[in-house]
Amino acid sequence: MSTTCRIPSCVQLLDLDQFGEPRSGAAYLVRGERTALVDTGTARSVPRLIDALRGVSVDSILLTHLHLDHAGGAGVIAIAHPEATIVAHPRALAHLVDPTRLEESARAANHALFPLYGRPTPIPEARLRPAADGEVLDLGRGVRLEAIYSPGHAPHHVCWFEQEERVLFAGDAVGHHDVPVDLPLTVPPRFDLEKALATLSRLRSLRPQRIAYAHFGVADRAEARLATYARDVAAWLDRIASLRARLSEDEILLEILGEPKYASLSAANRGTARLCVTGALASLPKDVR
Repeated sequence: MSTTCRIPSCVQLLDLDQFGEPRSGAAYLVRGERTALVDTGTARSVPRLIDALRGVSVDSILLTHLHLDHAGGAGVIAIAHPEATIVAHPRALAHLVDPTRLEESARAANHALFPLYGRPTPIPEARLRPAADGEVLDLGRGVRLEAIYSPGHAPHHVCWFEQEERVLFAGDAVGHHDVPVDLPLTVPPRFDLEKALATLSRLRSLRPQRIAYAHFGVADRAEARLATYARDVAAWLDRIASLRARLSEDEILLEILGEPKYASLSAANRGTARLCVTGALASLPKDVR
């Protein structure tokens, strides 16, 4: 499959230089008569996003989910853009008002990676609005974004689908694209395979033409990519279950992270790979040995 494609004129990719590495984390600016920002990246990368948005009026900040590499910078962007309403899954709103549990969860999942996120800034409740499944945000000039509840990667995940150009802003529901870590995004604390596969089936039913990945870039052949990811994530969890039948969790981590393609990664990317392994292990039934 090709790794690049034409990006529609209504969409602007913003490289957030996540963890100090280019092409690792993206936000997307979607323009009609009004403007929406999809995701904000980490609190550490948000100064770069503020620079990219200088002179832009942002009407809506649409969060795909709460993980700190997607929503960690939302509070700072909300301050920089007081005109914007922040829209997220209803289950996400309380954690945006008080991100204490978000920080605790991220620190527990990977203590070494946590400092690279930065600390999220609380958002006043009055600035927040819940996304309704299937609601359509009309930006004008034919640009319409539909909210698609998409659990699996996280219970509070929302994809956004631009109906005219058929671009799916997938957050982490469809995994990575064109980045060093090629493992399915089975991160802790609550990856759910059954819900993830149901989400992928629903996303295919939209018949998207392109997928805008947070990690990283816009890719064509969207329906084929959705089908491939469904197979990949199921096979990955089968592999983890097989390894767990004969190895301890520490031994599984050593075996996978010791593979040459992962052993040579940057510390941040190795941290992401570790999350994929530990989340996959946590998602297995307790009696799988």
